[in-house]
Amino acid sequence: MKALIVFALFAASGVAAQPVHIVVPFPPGGNVDIVARIVAQGLTEETKTSVIVENRAGANAIIGADYVARAAPDGRTLLFATAETHAINPNIHRKLSYEPLKDFVSVGIVDQFTFSLVVSPTLPVTSLSEFVAYAKKNEGKLNYASWGNGSISQIAFEQLKQSAGINLVHVPFQGAAPAITAVAAGNVEAFIVPLSVARPQAASGRVKLLAVTSAKREDSAPDVPTATEQGVPVVIRGWHVLAAPSRTPQSVVLSLNRSLNSVTARPDIREKLLKAGVQPAVSTPEEAQSMVRAEWQRWGEVARAAGIRAD
Repeated sequence: MKALIVFALFAASGVAAQPVHIVVPFPPGGNVDIVARIVAQGLTEETKTSVIVENRAGANAIIGADYVARAAPDGRTLLFATAETHAINPNIHRKLSYEPLKDFVSVGIVDQFTFSLVVSPTLPVTSLSEFVAYAKKNEGKLNYASWGNGSISQIAFEQLKQSAGINLVHVPFQGAAPAITAVAAGNVEAFIVPLSVARPQAASGRVKLLAVTSAKREDSAPDVPTATEQGVPVVIRGWHVLAAPSRTPQSVVLSLNRSLNSVTARPDIREKLLKAGVQPAVSTPEEAQSMVRAEWQRWGEVARAAGIRAD
């Protein structure tokens, strides 16, 4: 019966229904929150049902993910999942209150986005190859920032370290804003951050933007070479996936997927998402789940090679 109710809810019938909550496991105002709110507004318009973003931040996204994993599988409580919730936390925590591949089912891929390497303006380098050479010359003397222990910004930098054969000390911050501020001030030498965050900082001269981590150059920053072009074969993309508790009926998941795909394909929503620095996606639930599984394995390998544990 619940499945039929929620199916009708997402069939844009216009019938009044209980609101849907999309849980964002990070604080308001960040990249994840901004993208989630764009999508939620689109879903509200698409389904004629109130779709509300609910921030449940803490413990590197564990609090929000655990809340949704334990929610009723009726399609009314969803998770705006990230690499932290589904690929990193299960690989760095010995005891985690949820299992992403068992406790969630993927509704669909919302978007993907590119990361970039920024360094302090005080550093005497202008390219990734120069940065690698400088780091090797100053073995163990340089620091890199992240927006928290176990965050994708930490794990991504560890992959860069492994690929380039360099050694920098990790300095975690409580968020991307204080981290990039520390890089700009020269207190920390380097940081891997979404390109959408790096571009305005580099344009103002606060940081140097040395590389993007995409497979090819980005249209939004065509003058910035990829890491691979500069001799470091690292390709890293971030992503957001809409996920539901694992026992959610397939009919509900498929209905949610159709609504999500309709939203991310809309020209006005696509424009907003592109301005937010992400590339909108359209996928099936199976494609989304396959990507999550591959990311879980990939980031697990990086974390194990780096010896990263959170408990």
